[in-house]
Amino acid sequence: MNFKERLRKEIMIIDGSMGALLQGEGLPSGYAPDLWNLEKPDVIANVHKRYADAGAQIVITNTFGASTPRLEEYGRQADLKAINRAAVEIARRGAGGKALVAGGMGPSGKLIFPMGEVSFEEAVGIFRQQAQALVEGGADLLIIETMFDLMEMKAAVVACNEVRKNVPLIASMTFTADCVTDTGTSPEAFAAVMEGLGVDVVGVNCSTGPAEMLAVVRRLAAATALPIMVEPNAGLPVLEGGVTRFKAPMDEIASFAPKFAELGVNIIGGCCGTRPEYIEKVSNLVKGKPPVPRAGKSGVAIASRAEALWIGAGHPFAKIGEKINPTGKKKFGEAIKEGRTDLILLEARKQTESGASALDVNVGVPLIDEPAMMVKAVSAVQNVTRLPLVVDSSNNLALAFGLSVYAGRALINSVNAEPEKMEAVLPLAKRTGSAVIALAAGEDIPESAQRRFEYAKKILDRALALGMRREDVIFDCLAVVVSAMQEGAGQTLKTIRMIREELGCATIVGLSNTSFGLPERHVINNNFLAMCMAQGLDSAIINPYDDGMHRTVSAASLFTGRDVGCKRYIESAQAWGTGAPAPNAPAAAVKTDNLPTGEKIFHAVLEGEKDGITALVKTGLDEGMSAMDIFIGHLTPAIRKVGDLFAERKKFIPHLVASADTMKKGMELLDPLLRASRGDERKGTVIFATVKGDVHDIGKNVCCIMLENFGFRVIDLGRSVPVDDILKAAEEHRADILALSALMTTTMVQMPLVVNEVKKRNLPYRVMVGGAVVTKGFADEIGADAYGRDVGDVVTIAERLMEKK
Repeated sequence: MNFKERLRKEIMIIDGSMGALLQGEGLPSGYAPDLWNLEKPDVIANVHKRYADAGAQIVITNTFGASTPRLEEYGRQADLKAINRAAVEIARRGAGGKALVAGGMGPSGKLIFPMGEVSFEEAVGIFRQQAQALVEGGADLLIIETMFDLMEMKAAVVACNEVRKNVPLIASMTFTADCVTDTGTSPEAFAAVMEGLGVDVVGVNCSTGPAEMLAVVRRLAAATALPIMVEPNAGLPVLEGGVTRFKAPMDEIASFAPKFAELGVNIIGGCCGTRPEYIEKVSNLVKGKPPVPRAGKSGVAIASRAEALWIGAGHPFAKIGEKINPTGKKKFGEAIKEGRTDLILLEARKQTESGASALDVNVGVPLIDEPAMMVKAVSAVQNVTRLPLVVDSSNNLALAFGLSVYAGRALINSVNAEPEKMEAVLPLAKRTGSAVIALAAGEDIPESAQRRFEYAKKILDRALALGMRREDVIFDCLAVVVSAMQEGAGQTLKTIRMIREELGCATIVGLSNTSFGLPERHVINNNFLAMCMAQGLDSAIINPYDDGMHRTVSAASLFTGRDVGCKRYIESAQAWGTGAPAPNAPAAAVKTDNLPTGEKIFHAVLEGEKDGITALVKTGLDEGMSAMDIFIGHLTPAIRKVGDLFAERKKFIPHLVASADTMKKGMELLDPLLRASRGDERKGTVIFATVKGDVHDIGKNVCCIMLENFGFRVIDLGRSVPVDDILKAAEEHRADILALSALMTTTMVQMPLVVNEVKKRNLPYRVMVGGAVVTKGFADEIGADAYGRDVGDVVTIAERLMEKK
């Protein structure tokens, strides 16, 4: 029985923490556990044996950090293949035939563009190298764990897909107690993206204990029929004798296993702090029991980084906003030619507020670098809306570039039945896990429904042959111009019905096309829309500013199985005529056109509008505002507001990065003026470092930007920094504050070493600590001067520490 068949028939047990056991075997604080695959293979094999003996049916190789960027921290990147291959052999030997071997992969420690400097393809290359070594080593499975950035997870999955052949793949993300990742991804968005990419199992691991994971698993189980893995932490760590320990009783943690099983989980194991005795208890409770069946959701799922949208029978009708398109818009086209995104973002916000379900993004202006502009547009738009995006271009390279910076699951617009178009677009959709709009046309626009259907079937057959699913394709049934092709317009209705009934696929039309050249176009559009919905139409590219269109959709949904109990209609009807926003619409964005320049600067930083900030700052200076006024009165309050919204979980790391970059760009004009007026005066000097052995620096990097923007001098020492180097830099730069970050329980023990040295030598530094595994209790226990819960706290804490000096 193969792995997938086993998951359908029985709950399987995966192992627990590797680091917790290696610490007990003498792993030095700050040392890379992966290196022990070559240096102490028997110790690693014994850990695997203990888990297999306890009942684990899957053991994970000791390769969480065995990728090039992380091995570079130890000068051991040349040993990547040897480490990963050895790890597979060691795991197999330790398991003794009792368990499958999963090749483990963790985060690279890099931020992927547009949040960071590493391109998507560079990230794919990083993960491909490790995945290839694990597959060549003979791993039975691959598992990607502890990802919090959906963009990096996509890169890792694409890399695995390129090398794994028939080796099953598990993809697991880490969610906070409020059911989102630190970059703002919901369980539903994660599920939609992973389904599109063809992973075999989705999972949740790390960050929280089992109680907090229940809500995440419940939402994941409702969203997907894919098997689910869960690996909770053993509560929160404490420091004892210089070693981090998890004190939660194993009985207590294991008692959640039946609750996970009731939700339909297929694989149960543990993460930080869990031990073989925990695995044994879980095994006794649920091992081998049949999993609870789950149907998940049907239809085509697309997603932004934050949320998912399902398109198909039984789901709410999907309204895709058409307004990010330069066709017939002179000013809009000129802005795109100039490389500006301000008008694009304006339309993105307005359409979101007006009730669109997703946004089409088209930047097709003649004689521009469309691929480069698509990158700018997609990068900017996904940062100001939670709605999924439709990447729209006839330029195949522009499609590829746009998809390479999109963190969610995009809908490609479009492909047709021409062989060269199918061979360009469908493999791109397959590789990137995107859904695709398929025009029921070839070299011509057929009038008859039968010919449209034949074109649609040709596209579907090719998509299925490439390994895509019916749920990856939405067919455009062609809303032709009724004034020119009246019979053809009527045939659209028949095409919708044929594709729905005979192909079982979702459908869409570009609604505005049908009324071209006629007066009172909205009357034609909305009546045609109701007729199409009666035939089973699932979605349309529409004008979201047309109130009549929204009313038509609401009313027609009552008769087409899209509004059970009439709830959505009643909610919408209560808002009609009152000026109230559509139900569930986001709060309206502030209209900045008539605001004073200072307030425009504030909102540009708040929304991360990097392209416009330089012009706004220059205007402010030209109007007589001083550099200090702009910095203290507008830039600083804006970035502080972003930090507050992050703390409230209303903004996430991508927003912080965009806002910080916007402020940094504005400061490029102000810095020379500020230096001239105040010299190099700063609030204080901060030495920032990720502690020895830890290569996770994403949060640190954002903190550095925030502190610099608030007037601190920041010396960023980077990742995996030894205690002596931190203290040496502090002396050299006359530091006021030492800021230490750690993401791993095996490395947080470096923090008290720094604190102890500062106190022992009576050095004049304040020490602040933070990171995913660090708690207020831990900070107090080691004697740190301050604890930073997240990047939203860092400036306030630093300012408070400076007041105490």
